[in-house]
Amino acid sequence: MAMNIIKKLLIAPLALLTLGSIVSGCASDTDEIDPSRTLFLARDRSRMTEVERYIEDYFAAKYNVNIRYRYEDRFASNQYKLGPTDEMKALNYVNLMRYTFFDVYDKVAPKGFTEKYTIKLLVLFGTRGFGPTQNLLGEAPNGWIQVYNINNLSIPDFSNYSSWDGFRYEYLNARDNYIQTLYHESAHTLDEEHPVPPEYAKLTLAQYKQDDAFSFWYLKNISSLHAGFISDYASKSAAEDFAELFGWYIVFQPEEWEAKMQEAATGRYPADNPLNGRQLIEKKIAIIKEYMLSEFHIDIEVIRAEAQRRMSVLTADPKYTAADKWDAYNEYTKADFSRLPASYYSTIPATK
Repeated sequence: MAMNIIKKLLIAPLALLTLGSIVSGCASDTDEIDPSRTLFLARDRSRMTEVERYIEDYFAAKYNVNIRYRYEDRFASNQYKLGPTDEMKALNYVNLMRYTFFDVYDKVAPKGFTEKYTIKLLVLFGTRGFGPTQNLLGEAPNGWIQVYNINNLSIPDFSNYSSWDGFRYEYLNARDNYIQTLYHESAHTLDEEHPVPPEYAKLTLAQYKQDDAFSFWYLKNISSLHAGFISDYASKSAAEDFAELFGWYIVFQPEEWEAKMQEAATGRYPADNPLNGRQLIEKKIAIIKEYMLSEFHIDIEVIRAEAQRRMSVLTADPKYTAADKWDAYNEYTKADFSRLPASYYSTIPATK
């Protein structure tokens, strides 16, 4: 079975110098997991830490999601040098995931949607998957999702930063490397349950590059946006195109999305294409909207609005931000991602 990269695949140092950018990746040709099947076994609670009990009581019981952060050889690939996850960083991650992903779907999606169409088995590792030719931020072997580099996750608190730029950089890193991955992967689950209409792939069918998706645009000195792809990796296949576009459409703030669309509108590829990049991407978005409504009875704009409301702290610049953005920031800061919920009466100190 193929070992499938999910997000932010960082290729070897020499290739990094060649491409000059971080490469994103994911594949969905893994064994499907039956969402009705319980994926975790009863465990001895007396041997659990507070964090483990929290994960079992909330995520496992509510969503049938098995989250493992303690290092286990059976989940670790022998192809990479993997390190264990710091428990406090694991807590940061699952709290961020709860606030920006699970709680979003809980609020706006039909009953049962979250349990059926989201992650079933998630394994966390503290370091990147260092190998002889590449290092990874995640992959999806054997039907489960692995996320690496958890120990480098930083959940910023503006009070700890001397400048806005430092705060924004840290939050964007958390959003782009961790949150977007969750929406990307959930999109694959949707596609597997109800295939995306073939009209979607037909829009850019001749431009899918498979394993050359990363190098093609760099070597040609062409923006993949001009060909109708939201990222270079989206040009790998129709499945990745859908998942990438779904994920970035959810997490990009309106001004970020518009900037991308303006850039996409400045060119077309190939040159004789009757549609520019923006027109192609917007046609794809229209198909996604209709697909979500007809197959899942949910408006992607509603998902997007709730997700962005929670993440609008990203654009809460004191120079021009409206009051509602600061309200979102205040809500965000009350969600202390470094601690267990108050009901657990945790004595665990906040991560420094």
